[in-house]
Amino acid sequence: MSLDSEMISEDADLMSLDSDFTHYHFLMYINIAIGAIIFYYLYPWLRLFIDHYIIFRNREKIIIVGQSRMARTFAIDAASTGKKVTLITNKNQNNFSDELKGKGIKLMLVKEINEVKLRLAGINHASSCLVASDSDEHNISMSKFIGDFKRNKGGKKLKLIVGVQDWQARNLLIDQVNSFNSTPYVTIRFYDRCQSVARLIYDRFSPNRFVDDTTTKNNKKAICIVGYNEVSKNFLIENCILSQFQDGGKLNVFLLCKNATHLLEEFSNTFPALTEFISIYPVELHNTSFSSNYDWDKNFTDNIFNIDAVYVFGDDDASVITKSLNFRQFFYTHTQNIRKVPVIANLPESTSISSLLDEEGMDSQSSLFKKYQEELHIYFVKTFSDTCTFKNIIDDNEIESLAKVINYYYAIKHQFDQLLNDKFRKNNNTKIIKELEERMINFKIKKQHPYKQIESMVLESLGSYTKNSSFVLKQVFGIDEQWDSISERSKESNRYVARHLPSKLMILEKLGIKEINEETLLAHMDELAPLEHNRWSAEKIMAGFNYGKLPTNDKKLRAILKYTLKIHNQLKRYNLLDSVNKHKDIEIYLIIPLLIRVRDNL
Repeated sequence: MSLDSEMISEDADLMSLDSDFTHYHFLMYINIAIGAIIFYYLYPWLRLFIDHYIIFRNREKIIIVGQSRMARTFAIDAASTGKKVTLITNKNQNNFSDELKGKGIKLMLVKEINEVKLRLAGINHASSCLVASDSDEHNISMSKFIGDFKRNKGGKKLKLIVGVQDWQARNLLIDQVNSFNSTPYVTIRFYDRCQSVARLIYDRFSPNRFVDDTTTKNNKKAICIVGYNEVSKNFLIENCILSQFQDGGKLNVFLLCKNATHLLEEFSNTFPALTEFISIYPVELHNTSFSSNYDWDKNFTDNIFNIDAVYVFGDDDASVITKSLNFRQFFYTHTQNIRKVPVIANLPESTSISSLLDEEGMDSQSSLFKKYQEELHIYFVKTFSDTCTFKNIIDDNEIESLAKVINYYYAIKHQFDQLLNDKFRKNNNTKIIKELEERMINFKIKKQHPYKQIESMVLESLGSYTKNSSFVLKQVFGIDEQWDSISERSKESNRYVARHLPSKLMILEKLGIKEINEETLLAHMDELAPLEHNRWSAEKIMAGFNYGKLPTNDKKLRAILKYTLKIHNQLKRYNLLDSVNKHKDIEIYLIIPLLIRVRDNL
């Protein structure tokens, strides 16, 4: 009986120990599970806090939505310039995750993009966001979603760039962007890769640089475009707007492609005013080998000596390179000159062949592309590598900086008087406006941030005039604030003026104008003013504007007609303008010395 009691006592003790052990571990597991769940949900926010305030505190943050070729190329380039890049994409589109992570890019794979995902990506701390999937519809809807988010939540101002490839959709959105973008927290710009490539080709290799080659016996201002695709169509538009000449002559374009006549008719139906500014001659492309065994268009062969530059386009790398080489051969057989006429080719980067040919050869020899450039005068512009860059898409590059200065000059000239009246109750402002104009034209620029120096000068002068602080005045008269207050269409217009600067400088040089002032410009008004008016008219017409009378006594109706219906009363030939509007076409030349100083000190 005693032995049984001891055994029962021991069993009870063991049961007691087992009970205590189980309860303790149960609580421990519960706490661990709760901690893990809390950590799981808090970790992304903790990581965001550490990234923003500790690790990457002084680095610019950029968010990219989508994983198109354009988005990936831009992400890698932005990361290489020291930016903190976060790319958000669908979980099913993570084929390039290892490559992107290897470049220091944070990759977020999500099922859908919502407010939580945007916050986790750091949207509140980002300076820029690029929306660049392969779908225009997705990009446009995302721009609306992000714009609404910033409008409701506020925070740091965001520069939102949205990829839209369809020309008509993009043109409409550029006109209407302010309808859903009127917020101090976000600015939206619509970006087309094909248009960007065409603009880059034009800016680097403008026909205006080549059409006055002194070795040409009979200069007809002629170029040749080989191939027809979205980039070449945009390149034709750029020439229509920017290829203006002081003698009033048109640029002659020979368009070589299959079904050339039919394609040109279709293009002319979309842009019926195109031929008012450039002359296009369709030439049937019999074969890409440019064999002399075919009967080429007689007008083309008769004028082959007058061609000053050749531009080659296509959708396949090997085809573009082959066409460039074959055309150089064809050109040599007719002219016996291998270097006079440059060949500029757009590589679509559709395959790896472009990267392979761009690599240096054995023993540090030049790449094949450099060899083509040095020996055959053939130059290549890459669709993605050269255009989908931080500098080209986001940065205040040369064109953007000059455009802001141009807009600021016109704001001082035409807007500041009304703003002084409305915001600060200052009347009779003619004297201060004139002083600001003259000071701006003659302003001496120092190195770095030139347009900010101009802004400081203007704010200082207005501070003395209004007795207000620079902080208060900047909200109304700041150069960025003035830029953000205008429509995207007006911004595009200012960019075109900036891009036309090299052409204007060449024209001034030909006219022997060394000192730019109002007196010398008025002496050459008959050559300079029509040129600028033609350029402005081409820009407006290609954007969809048309001529019509505007009411003088109804400001509301006038604004509707001008900015919504796109009616302009100055879209007529220069000789039909009154003297006041003729003089407006000479104004831009007055600030050319300032623009040169800004450009040289960026």
